[in-house]
Amino acid sequence: MNPIDVSLPDTNTILRYLLDDEPSLSAKARVYWEKVRDGETKAILTEGVLMECVYVLQRFYKVPREAVVTQLTGLLAYKGLDRDNLELYQASLVVYARTTLDFVDCILYAREKSGQGTVFSFDGKLNKRLKGSDPEF
Repeated sequence: MNPIDVSLPDTNTILRYLLDDEPSLSAKARVYWEKVRDGETKAILTEGVLMECVYVLQRFYKVPREAVVTQLTGLLAYKGLDRDNLELYQASLVVYARTTLDFVDCILYAREKSGQGTVFSFDGKLNKRLKGSDPEF
């Protein structure tokens, strides 16, 4: 992918698209994300933006955990999204849906379980999950 031809959407564009809460901005976000969905626009979704989306949707907008997972999983299927980290993001969302871990811990969990390293943490809940039964992903 040529870097000039790739966009880096921020959290706000995703929130306006999913929430459809600010008419002018939501309309612009819809046009953009429909192009990404159809593959007309190429985009890279960064880990930080995904983490912030989960946090803001759940904590600020009080969107239920399951709805957050459903909405973001749907977005990850868009044709124009760079595929490099999508499996990790999808696995992290599966863990998030099936546990009470914070999303950042779900990313760490998914990274360890996919062989990308060993988590070093003082978080008892995360460590217990890592040593216990794994949710399938």
